[in-house]
Amino acid sequence: MKYLLAVSCAIICFSGYSQLIKPGQWQGEIHYSDASIPFTFEVGYPTDEVPEITLINGKERRVISNSTIEGDSISIPLDPFDVEIRAKFSAMDMRGNYLKHYRNASRSFSAAFGKPRMMKKSVRPSPVIEERWAITFSPSSSGMSRGVGLFKQKGNVVSGTIMTEVSDYRYFEGILDGDSIKLSCFDGAHAFGFYGKWSPDAGWAGMMIYDDGYAEPWTATYDKEAELKDPFEMVEVEPGKEKPYYDLLGAGEGKDAIDPLKYDGQVLIIQLFGTWCPNSHDQTTYLVNWYEKNKARDVAILASSFEANYSQEYGLERLDDYKEMNGIPYDMVLGGRLSKTGAAMPFPFMKRIEAFPTLVILDKQGYVRYVHSYFNGPATGEYYQAFDRRFNEIVDQLLAE
Repeated sequence: MKYLLAVSCAIICFSGYSQLIKPGQWQGEIHYSDASIPFTFEVGYPTDEVPEITLINGKERRVISNSTIEGDSISIPLDPFDVEIRAKFSAMDMRGNYLKHYRNASRSFSAAFGKPRMMKKSVRPSPVIEERWAITFSPSSSGMSRGVGLFKQKGNVVSGTIMTEVSDYRYFEGILDGDSIKLSCFDGAHAFGFYGKWSPDAGWAGMMIYDDGYAEPWTATYDKEAELKDPFEMVEVEPGKEKPYYDLLGAGEGKDAIDPLKYDGQVLIIQLFGTWCPNSHDQTTYLVNWYEKNKARDVAILASSFEANYSQEYGLERLDDYKEMNGIPYDMVLGGRLSKTGAAMPFPFMKRIEAFPTLVILDKQGYVRYVHSYFNGPATGEYYQAFDRRFNEIVDQLLAE
């Protein structure tokens, strides 16, 4: 009898048994060959034994409620991107991989319970920083580009975003450590690091880390007047002249994927985007909410996707998943492979688009009237609100014509 009880206990204890991850704050890290990007997440159990993972970046809280645990292993799908974290865990740490399926790429991942995002090491006092920076990326190269930093400081904690003319870098969070600034962002699709030092003579200088083996230097000065080009003004369009080639907009699906007659007499908003792109997701969220409020008017949205890990089978599957995850009520088609040149091919007046996402707005006669070349998402605050006002003004104007 004692033997049978022992066997029964063993079956109960070990057959299909899964541990629980310790609830509370964790510091995660994505490891590149020459740098690691720290971020913060919380583990909670609001309803059952399935952990709820919350990614924390500044003001943003991104909740993941569909993780799965088997034994001492966890899989964290970072929807709506085709990305996940797979790791083994113990009471105080995790070890595993950060998998970008859309690029067939893998990076090492680790996490430690109770550890802060970043730790101050210097005993020197941190400077009080200004809220607006004029940033130059790759200042000594032909690929130089501009950015505008929008930051808030509370003690030695800094949060904010960096706007560029290929869209914003979303929500950063980090610290001032003596004369150094250390910021990071992990939104599921991207793990960015923004590191630099202050010099009274030269201002700020440092490195922006995008991915394994992909980084660039930057310099910055405080500038209350720093601005970028207006995304509505970067491409000039002559009214009544240009119509899109719809067969190219849906080229990833083959001939006749789009019936242009469907949009006759409507203001049509065409979104050029990618399911892999966080800025595209920010814009998609905006468009879904906007369309729900405006669908009774003569408006339509057509989204054309350009995918990194391209095949027709993969692209169509990604579109179906993306549409379901985001509750998208408007038309979506597969444009083709990720390419700024390829995305511009349906529009003969453009050689390439500047960024994903890009919006092309058509009047009721089917002519292109406006191109919006990059997106200032919710992390940019007043710039996001300015986009909303201008976008609605344009649609109202075209509907009234």
